[in-house]
Amino acid sequence: MFPSTDRAAINADALAARTRSMARRLLAGAGSASLLAYRLSPDEFTASIAHGLTRSGQLVVAGRPDPSDPVTVAEAGEPVDVRVDLLKESPDPMVRLVAATVHALGVLTWLPREEARRLYAWGELPRDVADLVEDGRGRLGVIEVQRVVLRDSLGVTPMDFDDLEGRAPDEPAPAFPNGIDEWSAYDLVASVDESFLASICRSVDSGLIPGAICWRRPTVNACGHTLGRVFLADIDSTGVTLMSVDEDETLAAFAAFRRPVTTLDDLAVQVSCLVDDAAERA
Repeated sequence: MFPSTDRAAINADALAARTRSMARRLLAGAGSASLLAYRLSPDEFTASIAHGLTRSGQLVVAGRPDPSDPVTVAEAGEPVDVRVDLLKESPDPMVRLVAATVHALGVLTWLPREEARRLYAWGELPRDVADLVEDGRGRLGVIEVQRVVLRDSLGVTPMDFDDLEGRAPDEPAPAFPNGIDEWSAYDLVASVDESFLASICRSVDSGLIPGAICWRRPTVNACGHTLGRVFLADIDSTGVTLMSVDEDETLAAFAAFRRPVTTLDDLAVQVSCLVDDAAERA
């Protein structure tokens, strides 16, 4: 076990990196997005909206016009006050678990079709947004936001959008895992024997490897198929979040990687390191 002062500093750095990475992943296109034009239609969220960050760091959305939805049919160039909600669920199909949400107030402006096509041609748009713009039936909008609020298993963290749209010097790019890699990343971590994943949780709880216990609570009314299991709550470039369900207690543990990952090969190496570290320090 490393000294408590060193452990606190390492954990603080790891958690700060994880919080930043989580927020940027959601903004970059992870999860699902919904908009609420609280001045036009205060009780109706806009569905089927693709979202992401342009190469220059703007938050963009794309959707098909719906005559019943005043947000999607607003005139190009007309500012619309919106609330943005981004939701990311666990990739584990065995449980329904919200990994994180991002909320922000902003101003949405739909771009003229010619400008949208120009950004598409320049390769500025994230993939899911570009797909809707490419077929000519989707509209492209830019959302100006100043502050975002991340809610995850570690709590609530307000952040300046300007601090997230650009990368820190040591932050990997692009956000990992992206939509293409997420299921492969899940399969990779899920292939690890659950006894090793449980050992990682215990090592985080004991302070033997860097990370944090995100929350813990008594196990109440748990389904039989979940008892004694370890579920994957989230995979991030900075580490993995695991949920361990024991008969008496359920907890979520974030285990930090030795170094950030940007590829599936990197992920395989770092997960192996977590397993080795948990075994060596048990």
